[in-house]
Amino acid sequence: MFISLAEEGEGRTGSESSFAKDVVLAGRDANECDIAFDRQQFPMVSRKHGAFHWMNGVWYIEDLGSSYGTFLNGERVSYPRELEPGSVVQFGENGPKIRVISFEPGRKAEPVPAAAPPEPTRNVPAPPPSAWDSAPRVQVSVPPAVAQKPPQAGTALEFVSDSSRPAFQIKSASVWLGRDPSCDVVFDASSATVSRRHAEVRFENGQLLIADNNSFNGTLVNGQRISGVRPLASGDEVQLGSGGPIIRVHAGAAAPPKPPSSPQFRAEDTGQRTMVLKLDPTGGLKGADPAAAELILSKAIPEGGAITVGRGEGCEVRLDGLQISNRHARFSRSGQGIIVEDLGSTNGTFVNGSRTAKQQIVTTDVVQIGSFTLRVDAAGTLGVFDARSKTRIDVMAVSSDAKGRLFAPTARLIDAVSLSIQPNEFVGLLGPSGAGKSTLMEAMCGVRPATEGSVLFNSLDLKSHFHSLKQSIGYVPQDDIIHRELSVYRTLYHVAKLRLSKDASAAEIRKTIDEVLDVTGLADRRDLPVSKLSGGQRKRVSIAVELLTRPSAIFLDEPTSGLDPATEYRIMQLFRQIAESGRTVVMTTHAMENVAMFDKIAVLMLGKLVFFGPPEEALKHFGVATFRELYDKLEEPVEREAADRPTADRSVIAGGVAETWRRKFDSTPIHRQYVEEPLKQIGAVGASRAGKSSRLGMFGSIRQFVTLSRRYIEVLAKDKLNLAVIFLQAPIIALMTFLVMGAEQPRDFVYFILAIVSIWFGTAVAAREIIRERPVYRRERMFNLGIIPYLASKLFVLGLIVSVQCFLLFGPLKFFDVVGLMPMPGELFGIPQLWATLLTGLIGVALGLFVSTIVRTSEMATSLVPLILVPQILFSGIVGVPAGISKVVGLTMPSSWSFDTIKRFSTLDTLEEAGADINGPTKGLGLYKFIETENDKLIEKAERDIENYKRLGPDGIAPGEPDPLGERLKVPEIKKVPSDLSGYITFLHPWMSDVLNQLVLMLMFLILVFSSLIALRLKDLK
Repeated sequence: MFISLAEEGEGRTGSESSFAKDVVLAGRDANECDIAFDRQQFPMVSRKHGAFHWMNGVWYIEDLGSSYGTFLNGERVSYPRELEPGSVVQFGENGPKIRVISFEPGRKAEPVPAAAPPEPTRNVPAPPPSAWDSAPRVQVSVPPAVAQKPPQAGTALEFVSDSSRPAFQIKSASVWLGRDPSCDVVFDASSATVSRRHAEVRFENGQLLIADNNSFNGTLVNGQRISGVRPLASGDEVQLGSGGPIIRVHAGAAAPPKPPSSPQFRAEDTGQRTMVLKLDPTGGLKGADPAAAELILSKAIPEGGAITVGRGEGCEVRLDGLQISNRHARFSRSGQGIIVEDLGSTNGTFVNGSRTAKQQIVTTDVVQIGSFTLRVDAAGTLGVFDARSKTRIDVMAVSSDAKGRLFAPTARLIDAVSLSIQPNEFVGLLGPSGAGKSTLMEAMCGVRPATEGSVLFNSLDLKSHFHSLKQSIGYVPQDDIIHRELSVYRTLYHVAKLRLSKDASAAEIRKTIDEVLDVTGLADRRDLPVSKLSGGQRKRVSIAVELLTRPSAIFLDEPTSGLDPATEYRIMQLFRQIAESGRTVVMTTHAMENVAMFDKIAVLMLGKLVFFGPPEEALKHFGVATFRELYDKLEEPVEREAADRPTADRSVIAGGVAETWRRKFDSTPIHRQYVEEPLKQIGAVGASRAGKSSRLGMFGSIRQFVTLSRRYIEVLAKDKLNLAVIFLQAPIIALMTFLVMGAEQPRDFVYFILAIVSIWFGTAVAAREIIRERPVYRRERMFNLGIIPYLASKLFVLGLIVSVQCFLLFGPLKFFDVVGLMPMPGELFGIPQLWATLLTGLIGVALGLFVSTIVRTSEMATSLVPLILVPQILFSGIVGVPAGISKVVGLTMPSSWSFDTIKRFSTLDTLEEAGADINGPTKGLGLYKFIETENDKLIEKAERDIENYKRLGPDGIAPGEPDPLGERLKVPEIKKVPSDLSGYITFLHPWMSDVLNQLVLMLMFLILVFSSLIALRLKDLK
């Protein structure tokens, strides 16, 4: 195919340009568009404005969501319009015009529906593997090896939600549905629930079938979400995402009969990975609440055999979702019963809320894999239930207490709150500051479990099943849970690597991210750093992070706080859209401007539920005209009673008023309709217990460590100026040390610099690294983040940085030694000293990370660094041989052990007797003591000579005889301390040694790392 185009202007036609490709993009982006316009000359042209695309032998022009529109022969284009030679396309009002000169002729195509913008690439990529090739076959039994025939005449798709759109006649064996221009049935950008290539309708073996293409919002047939391939019959209604466009099937004469609609099925094998659906007269799979979950497929486990569950092609039961591994679990059956075995999956297999490696199960057990619930019946049939679009949340008498400081009494933050949130509802938690909104939300999503009461997700207790349910829960706290240094795409990419299955391919991850960006409206911001986004856009990124795992319930804590009214409205529209796409959305807010967008609201006052129901009912209940008056209405009795009783405790008055409001609500029909009646369906709930925490295992920990390290390196690398300052510190300090270090002074100071500065390097660079990303850590920890790989990634990356700093410090100092400018002796060219410096730097990193785990703010961490370093200086031994209490305290200081180690590796003798080498030139006395001892020997000898002379006396010498003491009575030459002491150090600790010092330093490193792990774990328990 090809098309020839020419720019039209001022009554003339410019030179022609020919394109031999499916899609020709036009816009301002010269890197992406085939036809690029100058931004200054044509400001009305968008970055990607429009596209000429070829489909079914016909060329079309479509608008790509531009700001100023695309016009064909003067008429604005709202859906793809067919082109003819001579057609004139204008990009924006008063914008540039393109004339179609000629194109490859083709057959007349069926009318093409509205389309959305194509992928941001210059060419439309080849279609991905068919959903047919990757979906589990669930079909009515048909004879094998039937030759494929085209669909019967009259087989068509009717657009129920868009009656103005003509029906699509199915004339080929495969029809793709989606927003991508390459699809056969194309939906425009306003159909936000539709993925780019959403689903495939196929005519195979004489029957019409549909397969979901792992779409973001799923595909529903007659209101039930499908997983894999589903037969279609005339009259079936296909919905592309909950709340999305609906298509009615009109099948020809050869269409198969409509399959049973009852959720109770049994399965019989008709071939590999093929099942025949039949009604189960015994109702064997009655585990799940039909209102909450639906049986999407079942499979008989053969006696003495096994079936595999996973995402891969070789599995007998295939489930969609990138949280599910290719080979996730195996169900085997023997005479002893049915055993479920996890096959090394990334996110685990859970039985009754606890992660398991291998376990025997019975009919009452609930097995959870990703967002799917699996059960077995007495006949050995495995049923798979799907509640992704039907998540119900029941809160039953939930209370939360907060311990007071010291002897302060316990405070009740929320008090016996009960409510029921139905599937796909958008619910707001309202109330003034201190009402308990965030506390209730944290109890509902498991961040801080309630002290009393129960929270149920589709009748599963959250506390008991938290580790399996958390994969289906999205939580966006008030603080951003993203690294602002990264681009939007890279932020999502690293989260996907952490949360999705380890065997998810790069293409699958890219597709998921693209769809999330489309849903959140961030597709045109994908390559921008998060730091350059507006507040509303940053919040959208936080939401996109949670949507990656396609949660069935999303909790948002004050997501619109600090946003302007227009941005707040757009964010609320996004939440409304997410709820309509098949998710239950709960958010806290104190803003009242957009309350009407909620399906229901829960109003709290001092932890008590004073209303739950539709927003319009709240106005009637409280007797106010607008939601802005609601809080004032709640506080009126408090103000009135406080004025009447000025000496009374205001908090006591407010508590009494809140209790009055609650009792009033409890007695209303609204309470019975929206709280009592729904909770009666649940019945009594037994005491909940915490499920066993899931473990990553060795390989899972290694995978997380690699991902976290890569992300951390990328985050740090974005701030190049800060890295430059960090690495320039070391050579500057080395130069200053050279300037102040005298050539004839003892070498202690230069070794002290190596020890103390390496500790400072590590502590300073690490002290804020955990506390500053505390919101990110908490959210990832809630999902599946392991403490050990998280801390190990920090140690590894920061250890690399500090190691480079130590090299840059040691290198120049050694250079000055080699060229003779400043002696710094060391054995083996100083390599052992460098090792000691590196080890000390790592201890500094561990010390800094420990500080970062125990403080509450980054400012506190910064303030603690000097308090840590000053004792390291004072008790290092630089001021002299320690004694008394300073000796004891010095034993706890890494600097003391490091300083002594570096000095020992210098092989220099000491000035003081402490630590002197007995085999050295001073014979274990130290220079000062050695000289003193030598001089004492000379003096003692002189004294003996004098005494001998006195004994001889003047008469003892014959005349003319030589004086036998004459030579010996000369004044001896006294030894002096040399002026050049560069060959000495002051002292070494007698109780230390080369090997012991290194062992102690490594032990200190391990103790600090272990202490950090404990501190992080204790914060999890708070």
